[in-house]
Amino acid sequence: MITTSTTTTAPAETTTTTTVNKTSDPDYGDVNKDGKVTVADAVAILQYVANKDKYNLDSTALDNADVYNRGDGVTAMDALAIQQKDAGLVSKLPVSYASGVTTSEKKNNDVTTTTTSTTTTTTTTTTTTTTTTAAPSVKTVTESFESNTSSWEARGDASLSLESDHYYSGSKSVKVSGRTKEWNGLGYTLGSDFKAGNTYSFSAAVMQASSSAQEMKLQLQYKDSSGETNYDNIAKATVDSKTWTKLENTSYTIPAGATNLVFYIETSEGTFDFYVDEVQLAAEGTKSTVTTGGGKVGEIKEPEVHGQGDISWIDPSKPMVAISFDDGTRDATQEKRIIDALVKNGFHATFFYVGNWISSPDTVRYAYQNGMEIANHTTTHPYLTQKSASEIRSEFDQTDAKLKSIIGAEPSKLMRLPYLASNATVQQTLYDVPLISCAIDTGDWNGASKDQIVNKIKSAMNDGSLKNAIVLCHENYSTTAGAMEEVLPYLKAQGWQVVTISEMYAVNGKQLVGGQIHTRC
Repeated sequence: MITTSTTTTAPAETTTTTTVNKTSDPDYGDVNKDGKVTVADAVAILQYVANKDKYNLDSTALDNADVYNRGDGVTAMDALAIQQKDAGLVSKLPVSYASGVTTSEKKNNDVTTTTTSTTTTTTTTTTTTTTTTAAPSVKTVTESFESNTSSWEARGDASLSLESDHYYSGSKSVKVSGRTKEWNGLGYTLGSDFKAGNTYSFSAAVMQASSSAQEMKLQLQYKDSSGETNYDNIAKATVDSKTWTKLENTSYTIPAGATNLVFYIETSEGTFDFYVDEVQLAAEGTKSTVTTGGGKVGEIKEPEVHGQGDISWIDPSKPMVAISFDDGTRDATQEKRIIDALVKNGFHATFFYVGNWISSPDTVRYAYQNGMEIANHTTTHPYLTQKSASEIRSEFDQTDAKLKSIIGAEPSKLMRLPYLASNATVQQTLYDVPLISCAIDTGDWNGASKDQIVNKIKSAMNDGSLKNAIVLCHENYSTTAGAMEEVLPYLKAQGWQVVTISEMYAVNGKQLVGGQIHTRC
């Protein structure tokens, strides 16, 4: 708020004694103490960081050098800040303050006082007084994820881990993986410094390595006066693949009446992994030093999609089994548990989806991105033996098209028979589609417990019937998920490999033939 008042006084002759406080600029950045801030100061910092014994700096030089996140010591980030100042990218040093160091900090002996006496004859004096209310005080939050992610929370099914191959600055970033929905990401609960109705600056460096550009967003979750949870966009941008990109809004106003504030980062579409570095939450107008295209992006191995011809990872001398899962994402949580258990043990499986039962396309994509075979289980799960040829064909074609639209590639041409039922009409109509039944039914659909499922698979392993068999399970039961979490590491320890149906046939030199029913290789 700015208040202005004007008063006029009668002529008077006065003698005025004026005290002038002259504040000199601190020597921020002047490491070599030559009276100016240049790249030479940045070089002095880098030499010190690389070899403190050889390039020692005295206490004054170290104090001058601490210009990035002032208060956290001298690092290579201080050299970068000085280079940016020299290039005109930063208007003033220091860039920010670490926790516990306030922006009112001044060096010793910065203030000098002089006193002068003057005699003034004034005809008419007009005095204008301007009072400015200071902007709300806010503690700057900066996070470069160099040591941990303890202040940040994984949202939904996401997992957070430190990543040293890709980072914008320093030597690490945080990787967000395991996402099954767009909103799965990472969040930070805002403290009492951030208040409803006030305006702040939010920024972050983000990077994703999917096969195409993706929209990413900074968001705010909050509760309104009625207690209802709301979501507001702070900033968004299109992020090119494998490119560190700045997301920023230097003038975002928190909605009036908002409480329980959570800042978070997510994507507009897709469940791909992404990386975050150099997050800054600060006072209005605080610009980020992040430049799109900067930072380091190391080698990123694209997800291998098996079941599409790549069998190089399978050892044909070891026993194998194709454990497969039916029905689609009616319970995405259990399916993700199963996928994660497979991935953890280095295994793959075939997932058969009923088109009309896919409630979470993201989970289908998650399975595909982790090497699972995506296959067909019809559109409505009918008894095909009671359908006409055109209806049978439609049941397959609709789901085939739907799966293709979800994963962006051709799904497997395998189809699990609903109720394992078939007849001549089904086989003749789907002459180009390998029809899948099973050699071993775990009975999870019929109420089998976790232990019963595990014991059935172990018994089949012991009696030899598990080898090259197609095992029937379902994606929607916690008992099945629990059984996989137990039996998969057991099979691995016994030297077994769990593979997709297509992989099992290919590695054994066998063909999956259209119109025929397959139970084992």
